[in-house]
Amino acid sequence: MKACWMLCLVSALSATAARAESPLQSLQFEQQKQRVLKAVKEKCSPAATLSDNDFANQVLASKENQTYVREATLAKERNNQKNYRAAIDKITCPAQ
Repeated sequence: MKACWMLCLVSALSATAARAESPLQSLQFEQQKQRVLKAVKEKCSPAATLSDNDFANQVLASKENQTYVREATLAKERNNQKNYRAAIDKITCPAQ
């Protein structure tokens, strides 16, 4: 389930992932994605019966959310907490 979420997030952030030039940068990118996932889950509080894959699909179903997830990841890369929080706050939680 976690792998499915990561796959969805990787798809949404593929342009950023392509920039990773070393294994260390790839690892840092993965850690940032996991932080974004955690923040979105805390914000949206998905139902316990909802799989990570379904939750990811619902969140990333809108182009706006895809943009905000990208913004959050980039802000995290740049260590910009204000922009990170603003991007997370813009994400629209899926209907449960």
